[in-house]
Amino acid sequence: MRGAEQRAALAEENADGKPGADRRLRLLGTYVALSLRPAAGAWERCAGTAEAEQLLQAFLDRDAAEGPRPLLVVRPGPGGLAVRPGLEVRPESGPAGAKGLFFLRTGTKPPGPDSFRGAVVCGDLPAAPLEHLAALFSEVVLPVLANEKNRLNWPHMVCEDVRRHAHSLQCDLSVILEQVKGRTLLPLPAGSEKMEFVDSKSETVLDSIDKSVIYAIESAVIKWSYQVQVVLKRESSQPLLQGENPTPKVELEFWKSRYEDLQYIYNQLRTIKVRGMAKLLDKLQSSYFPAFKAMYRDVVAGEDQQVFSQMCLTQFTVE
Repeated sequence: MRGAEQRAALAEENADGKPGADRRLRLLGTYVALSLRPAAGAWERCAGTAEAEQLLQAFLDRDAAEGPRPLLVVRPGPGGLAVRPGLEVRPESGPAGAKGLFFLRTGTKPPGPDSFRGAVVCGDLPAAPLEHLAALFSEVVLPVLANEKNRLNWPHMVCEDVRRHAHSLQCDLSVILEQVKGRTLLPLPAGSEKMEFVDSKSETVLDSIDKSVIYAIESAVIKWSYQVQVVLKRESSQPLLQGENPTPKVELEFWKSRYEDLQYIYNQLRTIKVRGMAKLLDKLQSSYFPAFKAMYRDVVAGEDQQVFSQMCLTQFTVE
């Protein structure tokens, strides 16, 4: 895979000698050809449309001293290529799962005709950006931070703060990825790996657990309770309140999705780690243990209600 500097040099080299009114358009086209590898003439046809000409002119000629930095996105489209002024994916922009290419103005003055260096930065937009970001963070960023050689001169407080922020970001990414799939993930707090070995009858194990881990567990209970309540408070009548006219199929899909989500939450609450966390809170007589039990009861009651609703709706559809 070519680096950004190598790609820039190659683009500038390949743009030499090609006829055209604006050399900057040829530079953009060369970047597109190197990254997306479209069919011959696809960029010229795309850049020649009235809408693309307007977007390209605004991107290349606008003074960026004030306001947001100009952004240009090129994606494979139904007819070849599509140019957009932002990351929003529309039907005419081509398939959402297709790789794209972005150009971002970094300088305040318009880029010159000979080079984009220092004025424009470009990069690939992965087909699945969320999955790509999560994989990049877990497989690149976290191992780098975990390597003690990379933080030899860091104060202890800085290391702990970075560790907490990294864990928080990893949890947020995991929650978002599951939300996209229609599921609610209960993120485990830092230090939860020790919960598999918690024995409520062993004083030694309990005394060895750091107070920061206990605080993280109690904070997780608060967050989980909120997540569970969000799921339980969802109503199938929401589309009606928004002025839509949902069909019976939408109602069935809502209850099916809600049941699967509650079952997913229940299975998480029954894991060894979470049960170990509950035992710890109980042993310490934490004020958050009643909240954990109430949350668990709400999930079980919600599941029972879902089973009854599913039976009624299934009978309705059969009849």
